[in-house]
Amino acid sequence: MTRNQLLTPMFVDDSDTGLVIAGLRRYNLFTAVFFLGRQRRLLAEFVRTAGAEPGHRALDIGCGPGKLVRALGVAVGPTGAAVGVDPSAVAVGDNQQRDRAANHRYERGPAQELPFADAEFDVVTCTFVMHHIPAEHRQTAIAEMWRVLRPGGTVLLADASPSPRMRRVLTTLLGGGDPFADADIRRYSDQVRAAGFTDLAYTQSRYQTGILTAVKPAPR
Repeated sequence: MTRNQLLTPMFVDDSDTGLVIAGLRRYNLFTAVFFLGRQRRLLAEFVRTAGAEPGHRALDIGCGPGKLVRALGVAVGPTGAAVGVDPSAVAVGDNQQRDRAANHRYERGPAQELPFADAEFDVVTCTFVMHHIPAEHRQTAIAEMWRVLRPGGTVLLADASPSPRMRRVLTTLLGGGDPFADADIRRYSDQVRAAGFTDLAYTQSRYQTGILTAVKPAPR
């Protein structure tokens, strides 16, 4: 079984947008297995590392089933806002139906064409998404993160960074080859710097994930 065969039931491939979620149930099952039931702890780590605080406006790009949006919503509280954006009509529609919190909102759109105003958010997160975006659009997606983030705000990028044991298991299941070759989030460091971000920092989470943060500097 190839990596694409594994992902096909969960995603459809759009040549412009990239992989788009098609099956939320299978996606949620996959993430539960991959994170060994510890996804809530990882989401809490994302929120903490991104620095989301009460009153902040937070955006999660490629929000999928909306779990990080809801975690951000708790952190920013009723005086803030947590917004999710995803190219998948299935994901956005499901979130809009299930999540009725007053300070949560879901919009449809790709990472490279965010439907938001300049400097609208204090925190921007984009987790397990960058390698799904077509390579030719990734720099534009990072530029969009810069555009919608306020000066002084933080961007957080994250992707799978499994332990050697988990990597061996999944490589065997997928019939050879490294299924995570494109997932190292540090490979985008130069593009993040080129967009204007500073203070890049990398964290290896204990929950099979690499986390890269950066700041949009405030004018002096």
